[in-house]
Amino acid sequence: MAISSLLFMNCSKEPQPEPDPDPDPTSVVEGCDTFTEGNPSLNTATIDFECAGNAFLEEDALSADNLSGNWGRFGGPEGQAYLKLAYIDNPNASGINTSSKVLSITEDSGIEPWAGFFFNLNEKVNFPSGQEAIAIDVHSAAAGQDVLFKLEDSTNSDVFKESRVVTTAEGAWETLTYNFTADDSAKYDRVVVIANITKTNEAQAVYYIDNIRFTTPEEEPTDNGAAPTTVADAPTKEASEVLSIFSDTYTDLEGTNFNPDWGQATAASIVEISTDNNVLKYEGINYQGTEFASAINVSAYQFVHLDYWTADATALNFFMISPGPAETAKALDVSTKEQWISVDIPLSDFTGVDLSDVIQFKVDGNGTVFFDNIYFHTPAEVATEPTSAAPTPEVDAANVISIYSDAYTPITVSELPTSWSGSGFEAIQIEGNNTIKYANLDFTGIVTDYGNPTDLSTMDYVHFDYWTADATGLGIKIVNTTVDPADEDLESVGTVTQGAWVSVDIALDDFDMDRSAVTQILFDNLVADDASVTVYIDNLYFYASNTVTEPTSAAPTPEVDAANVISIYSDAYTPITVSELPTSWSGSGFEAIQIEGNNTIKYANLDFTGIVTDYGNPTDLSTMDYVHFDYWTADATGLGIKIVNTTVDPADEDLESVGTVTQGAWVSVDIALDDFDMDRSAVTQILFDNLVADDASVTVYIDNLYFYKQ
Repeated sequence: MAISSLLFMNCSKEPQPEPDPDPDPTSVVEGCDTFTEGNPSLNTATIDFECAGNAFLEEDALSADNLSGNWGRFGGPEGQAYLKLAYIDNPNASGINTSSKVLSITEDSGIEPWAGFFFNLNEKVNFPSGQEAIAIDVHSAAAGQDVLFKLEDSTNSDVFKESRVVTTAEGAWETLTYNFTADDSAKYDRVVVIANITKTNEAQAVYYIDNIRFTTPEEEPTDNGAAPTTVADAPTKEASEVLSIFSDTYTDLEGTNFNPDWGQATAASIVEISTDNNVLKYEGINYQGTEFASAINVSAYQFVHLDYWTADATALNFFMISPGPAETAKALDVSTKEQWISVDIPLSDFTGVDLSDVIQFKVDGNGTVFFDNIYFHTPAEVATEPTSAAPTPEVDAANVISIYSDAYTPITVSELPTSWSGSGFEAIQIEGNNTIKYANLDFTGIVTDYGNPTDLSTMDYVHFDYWTADATGLGIKIVNTTVDPADEDLESVGTVTQGAWVSVDIALDDFDMDRSAVTQILFDNLVADDASVTVYIDNLYFYASNTVTEPTSAAPTPEVDAANVISIYSDAYTPITVSELPTSWSGSGFEAIQIEGNNTIKYANLDFTGIVTDYGNPTDLSTMDYVHFDYWTADATGLGIKIVNTTVDPADEDLESVGTVTQGAWVSVDIALDDFDMDRSAVTQILFDNLVADDASVTVYIDNLYFYKQ
């Protein structure tokens, strides 16, 4: 890539959340210095919310459906009170803010991260000399609350100036300062606030603000002349695996505008760090955009990669934007100075963004930042940790004795982990889901309650989900210590699948022991004198036979690199040509259904069913190592997969069983292709069989059928 100057085009500004239509002014408060003729005036006094009076801000405001008067909200479902405002007593009258009243902002869970509110002012803001900034007191439940403050023309929302400041206090009031300039006077008569623009609430959230007033501008980080003297590490991924936006290593997407006219104060340029290595320089960042010539579809990729370098930034956020507007921010760590930092941000982090219709990037923050090697990619390397949560259990809670799962209420667990466990232990969250990480696992124990043993005699199965990148064995032991010697048994999960969540259901009848008084549960890596592996565990519970007749959640999302896959049926990959799905000679019903938006095959009345890839163009599986598929059944007791080569006479074929069938849960199956005694260089047919002669009464759901190499 050789670029000597930026591309400048006539483009509209970035999409902004459109506020509700301006309501007609109404009287707000009589006899209150802060308000004049129905609207507050920032020019005459601090807006301190001491004067209650707006009808929608009385005590019943939290149940009001609509704001009225000079106020409005944006960023949530139309016609719903997704964001509610109220004058309330100061919840923590201490520190910098001992006033009586404050404004509370209550946001529902799941609303857009850019949801906020506005109110109109009585007149245009005029900054006093030396006070070209606005201060606002914010009560932070936790540090890291990214508060956006905007001044806007109430008659033209395209005329605005905004800034963001991140809170640092926890459980206390602090003052946030937003710098403006004297040139910003006499332009704006509306205040817009977004309490936490980078966060989508997992539960209802309440924020508090107070005392909006003029103040002295804070000194902002400025370009101190520092710049990188070395280049970022050159990307090593094959060009065919990436979609490059800005990098000397690859051919970049054409027509990208790196400096659209969005009214930003950032000085953007492309500079040369060394011969033939250009980087983007953003100097004095408030915000800066990147606009594509046309929308791009990045849904086939898993990550966006960035290299960045700064000597002075204290805040930096990266946004992905699709129309709507829809945008999500990812905070970047700027604690390391004067060093290139490489990040790969999972595209799944950009919730709410349509990855098939991405139109822009945006960054905001402060200081001067250099960027290089911006591209989308899917990693070829095996993941070392799960990026998605374990599947959600579907067993009725009434039939469950839970040890560890967000889906159920657990029984009393005295020790998790035990002091005598031979592993590390960490309780982590993956996509908001609590998960156990056992590092350096040899064996690890859980004690339910020695004084109150758990009766599992009415339960039929033990269930858990595991994920590992390096374990080759895994077993679970159940122990009854109420007898002497202790009664116990250990069962293996069989062949361990690496790099994906696997759901395990083991019949409790397989455990040769007294299950009426269980006190301990152990996981073991089954490799003597080896404690080098890491295993993630979730949804550990016992259950009685499942009565669910169909899956309510989608099959687990595959995590194998697409470059290593030949896909037959999966939303996660692009399939090869499939001539017949199903075949006319299949002995089953067939229906293509959707579960949570995920395409899935339903084989009703399954005896056997066939798929033809392409008789004229057989599929060469000689370089593949495994066949993978996910199945769900409520009634099948056997299941096998057959692979057929019809290019020879007689046809060369072999069938392999999945082993013991688990009912009522998604099960991921990975069978080594070497187990199939046949010529795999020209496969034309794939069949599923219920393995029960003269029985076509069962139903099986299939998803993510593909072959892959390690």
